[in-house]
Amino acid sequence: MRRVLVAGTQDVIDAARAALGRELELATAYSVTEALRQVEGGVELVLCNVRFDDSRMFDFLGALNAMSGPCPPVICCRAARGPMSAGARRGIELALEALGVVQFLDMYELETRDGPVAAHAALREAVMARLGKG
Repeated sequence: MRRVLVAGTQDVIDAARAALGRELELATAYSVTEALRQVEGGVELVLCNVRFDDSRMFDFLGALNAMSGPCPPVICCRAARGPMSAGARRGIELALEALGVVQFLDMYELETRDGPVAAHAALREAVMARLGKG
């Protein structure tokens, strides 16, 4: 079974389990140290949320990029309960792009617009596409 790291808060881990739990082995991490250890153990993709380890997502992504060897693809998401300003969203997207992360999902926005089932489907689709199982 393919192994994916979910580095995040409990709400993102729960969303990942709901969307992917039957198809992939989900490793979880609540801290940067724990996440880097999981990556060293071998994962094919990282799903990381903005509020990971007290909002240390960018620290984690920088450390991930600094590791020797190939870096697994990363999808970042936001699961906070409430809207995000356009400026904050753009700032996150620019910073992620600079770190080589090309996909950002706002789970709150997806759930509000399309409902929770569709939001989980979008998360599943994004992960499977990155893994080449789209």
